[in-house]
Amino acid sequence: MNNTIQLSIEDYISRGLHRKCYRHPNDPNKCIKVNYNVGAEDETNREISYYKHLIRRNVSFDAIAKYYGPVSTNYGKGHVFQLIRDYTGEIAIPLEKYLADTKLTKQYYDDLVTSLRNLKSALLKDRIITMTIKSKNILFQHLSADNRRLIIIDNIGNSTLIPIANYIPFFAKAKIERTWQRFLTSIIKENSNNKLITRLVDEVNQ
Repeated sequence: MNNTIQLSIEDYISRGLHRKCYRHPNDPNKCIKVNYNVGAEDETNREISYYKHLIRRNVSFDAIAKYYGPVSTNYGKGHVFQLIRDYTGEIAIPLEKYLADTKLTKQYYDDLVTSLRNLKSALLKDRIITMTIKSKNILFQHLSADNRRLIIIDNIGNSTLIPIANYIPFFAKAKIERTWQRFLTSIIKENSNNKLITRLVDEVNQ
């Protein structure tokens, strides 16, 4: 019996630096990430190793997409993750779109402030370490007409040679704080034409 999942161009969602993301053809709430270039394997192995570490710790996955395991596809080995959809069924849109568009920032301003605060709290609570935090790798999910959250979908894990932050809460929280502040600084810089962003970041930090 052939268990290879057949992916097609119709399943394609997007691609990052090393991996392409496809809708899972057999499950609308899952996606499959497949390596497509040199250097991708190290990145993927690091992320999957860290996901297994989080699963062993039984974290809540309130801040990041869930991981379901490896699969075989016609494009090679893939890994199955939660596909973040809005309550309407549409795939959630990256945070960067809401920050780049002043009208969207204004429309969802309070939700963005609250969701950013909640995301940081979830990262600290579960001690989830990320390589970097980028607005293009965070989805702004509409859970209902009036309930929203942010979910990180990429760059999960710790690349340090001796990852003591994975095991010692004090170092984990310090690393998360540093990464978070770099993220807030980056969204101000990346959205310099949106005058609401500096105020938004100030409110998130309160």
